[in-house]
Amino acid sequence: MALLRRKKADEQLLREAGLGRIELQQTPLLERLGVPTGRSVGAAEWDASVTAAAPGLAGDRIVFTTLPGGDVLVDEARGDADVSALVAAVERELAPPYRAMAGRQHGDLWAVLAQRIEVERIAWAHGDSLELSRKDSWQELRVDGEPTTARAPALERLGERAGPDFFVKAERLDGELWEVRVSVL
Repeated sequence: MALLRRKKADEQLLREAGLGRIELQQTPLLERLGVPTGRSVGAAEWDASVTAAAPGLAGDRIVFTTLPGGDVLVDEARGDADVSALVAAVERELAPPYRAMAGRQHGDLWAVLAQRIEVERIAWAHGDSLELSRKDSWQELRVDGEPTTARAPALERLGERAGPDFFVKAERLDGELWEVRVSVL
């Protein structure tokens, strides 16, 4: 019952601000958030789209990531951003870990788009981006876009869970924590 009351309160805030949930799917918001638009990109690709009142935040755009334990990494913001109101709004619909982009709508009202992510602990000393491709007997590892002869057993194990031919992309979040995406080839 509390969830239903909260949804109705959110809907009323949207109406009072002259906004509707449909606005989250419109190109201007996505462009303001820096989301590429096109025939295959839109709010439907996000796991949550919410609004939140967040007084005191500077700027018009904030990008943040929540980790499995609930820690929040603010990737892009102006000033010392306390994004707790935005995090609370997203987490009514989506549990961590996730990546979120927030855009100021009007005054202290923010729209937030969030997408689930997979986070893995990978011990890798250098680089911020890893890509491992395997097809048949061919395998290539790239670190920050450059090919290397090094091996990445952790990425190999992640890929092999998907099948014999795969592509794994890992982007460093913080220290040994990496956002990973695995695709079958």
